[in-house]
Amino acid sequence: MHKKLFLVLMLAIGLSACKKNKNNIACGTQTCTESFSVITFAFTDADGKPTVIKDVTLINQRTGMAVPATSYAATMDLVPGAIIIATDETKSAFSAQGDDIRVTATSTATGKTKSVTLKVSGGCNCHVERLSGPETVKFD
Repeated sequence: MHKKLFLVLMLAIGLSACKKNKNNIACGTQTCTESFSVITFAFTDADGKPTVIKDVTLINQRTGMAVPATSYAATMDLVPGAIIIATDETKSAFSAQGDDIRVTATSTATGKTKSVTLKVSGGCNCHVERLSGPETVKFD
């Protein structure tokens, strides 16, 4: 009798713990792949070749805030002019429907500044995704 009561009590505790964990997941239950998404962007010179840039800013137009830096930017060997816009590490900075991200940089060779807008989604989605916008922009 005590064994049955103990088993019923353990089952009840176990089920309530599972229910509690599901309710604490803000995005609901979803199944995602284990892949890791990275969104990059590149500035090029007038001939389409990689070019060194400075004064890079990434502003989320919905929030007015700078897009958070990702720790992967420091560890990746990128060509000159290439930047990481977002990764799955920073997906919570973007809405699931997508946010317009204003990317601005200055060419060290010409001193000219260029801006472009990309739409990036994240939030409760499994991975960050570029919804619209170019992958490169040329300095004149």
